[in-house]
Amino acid sequence: MSARALGVIVTGGRHHVVSVEDLAFLERTMRALGAKEIHTDGSDGVSAQVEAWARTRGIAVWRVTANWLHDGPATATERNTTLAGIARTVIAFPGEAATEDLLNRARKRRLRIIESPSRQMAHRPALDRRFITLPTGPHQRPGISP
Repeated sequence: MSARALGVIVTGGRHHVVSVEDLAFLERTMRALGAKEIHTDGSDGVSAQVEAWARTRGIAVWRVTANWLHDGPATATERNTTLAGIARTVIAFPGEAATEDLLNRARKRRLRIIESPSRQMAHRPALDRRFITLPTGPHQRPGISP
């Protein structure tokens, strides 16, 4: 196992904004893991935000970007295969299809997956928030009631 295999993959979508609570969670998680470096895909969104956070704390950042050339640029699948092969832990934030692909590859490799509070909230079932409209009677006000 290489020294880089002790790192942490941080993944999430391009459109997710990392909250203060997410950063506090990330700080606690990195401390609990004893991690000294993170791996990202170098994209906009979660990766860029976490990279900036890590640099302010002196945590090394390794980018695994999709710019190798073989028959053209590497695909997200190739990048995710590389990411899943270099670390033992994945910290997941809300994301799109590429994030889910990376998590599936991490599960197949039996990596530890730690979901951020915002990801856990994003995957909770929605509450049924329909209101009941009652017919109006002589002693009721018209409109929606709780």
